[in-house]
Amino acid sequence: MLKRLLFGVLLGCVCVAAGGAPDAVDNDVVRIIKGVDMPHRQSALHRHVVNRVMIYLDGGDMTLVHDDGRREEQHWKPGQVAWSPAGGLHTSENVGSAPIHLVEIELKRPAPAAPTARKAELDPVGIDPEHNILLFENAQVRVFRSWREPGGTELMHEHAGTGRAAVLLTDLDASVKLPGGTASTVHGSAGDVMWSGPVTHSTTNLGSKKFEMIIVEVK
Repeated sequence: MLKRLLFGVLLGCVCVAAGGAPDAVDNDVVRIIKGVDMPHRQSALHRHVVNRVMIYLDGGDMTLVHDDGRREEQHWKPGQVAWSPAGGLHTSENVGSAPIHLVEIELKRPAPAAPTARKAELDPVGIDPEHNILLFENAQVRVFRSWREPGGTELMHEHAGTGRAAVLLTDLDASVKLPGGTASTVHGSAGDVMWSGPVTHSTTNLGSKKFEMIIVEVK
């Protein structure tokens, strides 16, 4: 239960590297930013006007100071995920000694009045909870950690809703098969972000090591 609570409503802020960084994804559903918080560089006073999902690729310590003077000390582990609701004015600072790389998924749309119905036989969390571990779910997103051992193949499954982001925590060397039998290879590096609309597929790990990713399904 304590581990589940760590994935609750925690704020986080992104400061991109000097010179700026391009959005990994920007469409009518999400804006996804790959950012880095450098040590001891306090951000300007700012607010976030939409809800976000934060994926921390590195561990580290952050201090947030809100405009009412309230301080918030945050301690992140590599691969940790947080829900960050829209909020008031604040500054943020990486108070550790190393950069913190992270992925920020801004949700452009409000929660749907009626989320897309899931088919139980194609729900990845329901049919294979050992490899798809639910982190949290709310009216806008469902977020889970997905992994596969070398040579392992997923059951055919569906990502329902308006789309899904996959944030790689490890390198990826895989084959993806669609229901009609079409297959293609996909390769990625730790920290990469992949986006697709609703999709049904099955993935085989072609690599020599376990792959692991965070899946954010947008409702």
